[in-house]
Amino acid sequence: MGAIAISQSDEKILKALQKKMGVPSKSQMIHRALEALQKMVAREQLAEEIRKSVRKCAKADGNENQSLTGNY
Repeated sequence: MGAIAISQSDEKILKALQKKMGVPSKSQMIHRALEALQKMVAREQLAEEIRKSVRKCAKADGNENQSLTGNY
């Protein structure tokens, strides 16, 4: 794989995080960052699926309550 150009400020952040986390190389640091991003995206997707499911169930529950109480 080829090298990725990053700004000097991003380079400083990368080196500081690398040092704080005790990660021996930039490539391992990038790998960890990608893993963290993947987990974050997966959590966001799951949260959205849960929100959709809750809205769907709430609507069905409301419809059921209306039919049981006779309020159409």
